[in-house]
Order: sequence, then C-alpha cells, then structure tokens
Amino acid sequence: MVGLLSPGDYAGYADEGRRLAVDVPNVTPMDAARFIAEATPIIGDAMAAKEIYDEATSENPNWALVGALGGAAVLGLFPGIGDAAAKAVKSGARGLLDTAKRVEVDPNAMGSLLGNVRLKPASKANKADLDPLGYQKTRMNDAYLSDTDVRSTDTGENLSRRPMSWEETEGKVVLPFYGDRTSRGLLVEGVNDVNFDQPVYTEGGVDFMVGPAAQADNSIWASNQNIITRIDKEAAKAAEKFEGADILGLTGSMAPDANDFATMTGAAMAELVKGAKITKKSAKEFDEIMRSIDPDFVGVLSPKIREWAETTTSPKRKSFIRLMDSAPMQAKGFPSPAEARYSVTDPTQRDMPAGMFGLGAARVDTSAPLMFNAPKGNLPKTSVPHSTYNTQISGEYLGSLPPVPQGLLFKDVYNAMEGKVTKSGQPLNEAHKTHAIKTKMPAQKITPEILEGILSYLSRMEK
Repeated sequence: MVGLLSPGDYAGYADEGRRLAVDVPNVTPMDAARFIAEATPIIGDAMAAKEIYDEATSENPNWALVGALGGAAVLGLFPGIGDAAAKAVKSGARGLLDTAKRVEVDPNAMGSLLGNVRLKPASKANKADLDPLGYQKTRMNDAYLSDTDVRSTDTGENLSRRPMSWEETEGKVVLPFYGDRTSRGLLVEGVNDVNFDQPVYTEGGVDFMVGPAAQADNSIWASNQNIITRIDKEAAKAAEKFEGADILGLTGSMAPDANDFATMTGAAMAELVKGAKITKKSAKEFDEIMRSIDPDFVGVLSPKIREWAETTTSPKRKSFIRLMDSAPMQAKGFPSPAEARYSVTDPTQRDMPAGMFGLGAARVDTSAPLMFNAPKGNLPKTSVPHSTYNTQISGEYLGSLPPVPQGLLFKDVYNAMEGKVTKSGQPLNEAHKTHAIKTKMPAQKITPEILEGILSYLSRMEK
C-alpha cells in the first residue's frame, strides 16, 4: 500500500524537477494523442502494424517509410525473412509487400514490441495472398508459396553475372528474348518434406548466358529451331536497318507456368509425385486423361514417371503438369505444381512479375551460324546441348541490368496498343501486350527519351 506524501516530499520533488528541467518543444494536441497511443502497448503496436500495412499495400508504396515504420521490430518479428525483407525495403521489391499482406493485428493480445501482430494463418488467406504471382491456377493448399523450402546445391558452373547500367545501352538496338524464369546450374534436392530420389539439374533461363554452353561456344540463348531461326533473321534485319548498330538480346520474364515446357520442371513434378499420397483410384483417373494425350504415358505411380517426364515432348510435359493444376486433381491429393515450378525458378526471379526485362543482356553475333544438338550435314553442333531445346545462337555476354517493365523498353509497339480492345471489347491487358511483343519481335533502338523513362522508373523504385 502506498503511503501519503508529506509537504516535505512535495518540496523535494519540486526541487528535483527544477534541476532536471529542459526547454519544452512545441507539442500539438495531435502529437500528444499520438504519444499516448504509441506508449500504450496494444494501441501502439496496432498503429505501427496498420501504418506499415497501409503504406506497403498502397498503389505506390514508399519503401523507405515502410522501413522507418517497421525497423528491427517488424523485420525481426518473422524468423527467416529479416534479410530478405530488409533488401525488399531497400530495393522496392515485391517480397515485403507480400509479407505485409499477411500481417494481422490481434486486438485481444497484449504486450509490447508488436506482440499483438502476427502472420495471418494460411487457412484464412485467399488465393492471391498465398500465391501473389500465380504460380498455380488453383488455390494453394493452405500454404504460402513464399514459405516453400527448396533445398539445392550450386554446381559452381556459371560465371558470375556482370552488373551493367542502362546507360550502356543508349544508341543500341534491343530484341526481346522472352524466356521462362528457370535457374541454371543448381541441383534441386528436395522441396518441403519431400527429398528427391535424384537431384534435378537446372539448365535454363537468364544464366544460360554465363553457363557452360556460353563458355564453350559463346552461346547466348537456346530454344527450338523455329524460334532461334527467327531471332537470327530479326537480328540481321535490325543490323541492316540501323546501319550496323549493336543488336542486343535482352531477357524478359514470362509467367511462372512458362516453366512447364522445361525438362527440369517435369522432373521436379515427378519427384513430388513420389512423395504424394495418391490413391490408386485417383491415379487411374489421372492416367486415363493423360493416355488420351499420350498413349505411351507410363502411369503417374510408375517408378519410371521421372524418366517419362524428362524424355517426353514439351507439350506433353506441359499437359502433365497442368492436369495436376486442375481443381479435381488437387482435391484428390496430387502435389502442388506451384511448388515444382517454384523449385526450379531462379531465386532472383521468384518474386518478379512477368514482362520484366534486362536481367540478361548479350550482343547477338549476326555473322555466326546457328548451332544444333543434332545438326544435318556440316552444320555446327552444340558442345553443351540443352535437354529441352535443340538450337542455340551465338553472341557476347554483356551483363545484367536492373529489370524494367516491358512497356518502358518496347515503347513503340506498346504505345501503339494504347486504347485498343479485344474482340470482346475488353481493354488489352499485359498478357495481350506481351503476346504482341513476342509476335512482332520489335527491334527497338534505345533513344535518350527511352533511357530517360527507364532511369526515372529505377529512381522511383529506389525511394
């Protein structure tokens, strides 16, 4: 029990107060209210979480403000994401935005240091929260894709990416190298609680430009013969049109399910099948559909399923993965195609939207012949064949640029589609515009105006 204070006590406290007195700054009623709220654990924690959430999910987030609001308390709240979140705040990456959408405030919890802030359980999250970039057509099975544990080993085969600035591209002509976002030079050994019987070797994507094929043959890109032949012809036409200007191939990220064509994605999917609890009845239904596509399908529970996935054609492999990505098959316990796609995705592209260009840049050698896995006659043979694609084109690797949206780069084609609509009268979306750029394969000269737009975009992203 606290006793009553004597007059002498009051006098002593008054003297001590005068001794410690400092000039008082101007404080508004709002400042005072805010201080009281922030000094109260429940209210203060909720205010911080709400401000972080509101800013991070706004149309144009100020990532510096997000970092200032959160500080070590928020970034350290979630084990394992501190470093990634800090980088996201610094670079304006999508990663922290996805994390912010997962934050919820528990009004019944008490405590300081954001003790009443927690991640929203996956069971309460919607499809977009679980899988923001659409790695899977169906809803993830109560799991955040970003929590996927991918275990892999770097083979050390690739040369390092060379940092490159957009200023180095001024006056040069660029061609779009749309590609899947698969990794190169990794051995994927398992996903979550599934350990692969045999690691999956990744060999595609941006780092093809610095991998063994590039080192042996100066190869800068691989694809099917018709696509590489077209790139070669467009590069030659551009070199003539722009009077000998350097023709650069710039890589652009496709949608996550573009990985389905690659051998490695099929192999990862097959390994996940081995760890799934699929009934014989469900397997029979799956097999019947697959055999209508491929009469030689070995069966989803066959011990040869991985061999089939690696040796079949790209269209059949795509059908195999996308059949699993159907609601009926997911309901029957088939593994997540998103996890297979995610596992073979280049880690630097896992959170990258489609249509971002520049991670790989190379000068196309318009005088060099194409190379083939199985050449006819005296045509050159690839020293390091790609298991998915049969043709390669030569050039000189230049470096890796900060990625920018396709609309800033291929401005002429992009602007020509402004205001256009589909046959059904709907405005063209990004997928339509991507298709148009892939179809037209425009040779775009990097003018001062285009460069200025790119640099302005990157400046905004750094704030």
